[in-house]
Amino acid sequence: LIRYFNEYVPELMKTVWERTPTKQLRVIPVSENIEAETAIMAYDQAEEIIRSQSTIAVAPCICRKEHQMIGEGCDYPLEVCLSFGGGAEFYIDIGLGRAVGTEEALEILAKGQEAGLVIQPGNAQKPAFMCMCCGCCCQILKNLKRMDKPADMVHTSYRAEVNADECTACGVCADRCHMEAITVNDVAEIDPDRCIGCGVCLPGCEFGAMRLVKKQDYVPPKNTIETYMNMARERMSNA
Repeated sequence: LIRYFNEYVPELMKTVWERTPTKQLRVIPVSENIEAETAIMAYDQAEEIIRSQSTIAVAPCICRKEHQMIGEGCDYPLEVCLSFGGGAEFYIDIGLGRAVGTEEALEILAKGQEAGLVIQPGNAQKPAFMCMCCGCCCQILKNLKRMDKPADMVHTSYRAEVNADECTACGVCADRCHMEAITVNDVAEIDPDRCIGCGVCLPGCEFGAMRLVKKQDYVPPKNTIETYMNMARERMSNA
């Protein structure tokens, strides 16, 4: 089933994602990676999303778990996917996840950031979950990477920018980028069509040459129900 699913998803992404403006997930960075003068809405702050929850569960990343099962796993942390509220209670009740407090959830977030994972909460102002994803196993990112312009296919408010005067062309940012958006010659260069504004490149730069800048103000749907209702309407109208 895993192998069939991996064969099917690329075709699904081509036929559905391009016809459905509202996506299931969005991309946000850890707020410390954003310039201090940039206004950040609460729903764009991973830490604030976690702190606002009364019930939190953590579970193994299903994408990395399934890839391990077919011998195609990676070395990124496994137990990093968070769910909130009723979804968290469900995961705990059926044994798919375990309950964690706010501080442990924030530690898990920090672990994901240090590992270079992309933070993808549900596409809602009050998300029901928060994934931490890699470009090799995540069914969203690895298939997004195959597209010519990933930046056009995600909900994100930011993009990365290089300060050429500070860049030493070390190449660490390019190694950390899951979208293959960075090339390095004399300095690092970012392809705006491929950058999804995740901020993963920033912590790896010892020289402060990378920064995130506001690209747009994306306001997600109010809640998960609205997200999926929007997706359903768009699929119907574009069928």
